[in-house]
Amino acid sequence: MKRLFIAVDIELSDEFRALSQKLKHDLRNDDILWVNSHLHHLTLRFLGETPETKIEPLVKIISTLTSSTQAFELQLDKIGVFGSKYKPEVLWYGFSEFHLFKALFENLEKELIKLEFQSSYGNFVPHITVGRIKKIDRKKSFWEIIESSQPSFYQAIQVKNLKLIQSKLTNDGPIYKTLFDFILN
Repeated sequence: MKRLFIAVDIELSDEFRALSQKLKHDLRNDDILWVNSHLHHLTLRFLGETPETKIEPLVKIISTLTSSTQAFELQLDKIGVFGSKYKPEVLWYGFSEFHLFKALFENLEKELIKLEFQSSYGNFVPHITVGRIKKIDRKKSFWEIIESSQPSFYQAIQVKNLKLIQSKLTNDGPIYKTLFDFILN
């Protein structure tokens, strides 16, 4: 079994890196596990523990999908938080418009279900995880910082390839290994 996901590599722009540093500084009194920049990625689909026997058919599905999909661009342009107002859990950067990425996800999802992967439930919210929130002492201050930090700029993200990535969880954080790289048409 391999713990797998399908993603797009991301390198944040200087503006988003500066925003990350500002957030780290402004939220320094809160308990947040910040994601190392070399681990940033945009997940198309988390697959989880995958039997070795499914990897070859999975590769064929992704290869077929990417060969019939044209490369496109997304605009990274906002900060978001998963969890509730009272218990925020994940801080992320995201996109206001992502219909092409969602169409890619939906086409992939149909094929994954045929391959007997569990359906991905919930809202589809493409994002780049910036931090995992462990504890916030002053929630009002936290939300004021998030609101005042919304970017007035965007970063163009080129979606021109997908990677099938293996994730190994360790005490020092995850280790990612690219198993296959698929180029969009």
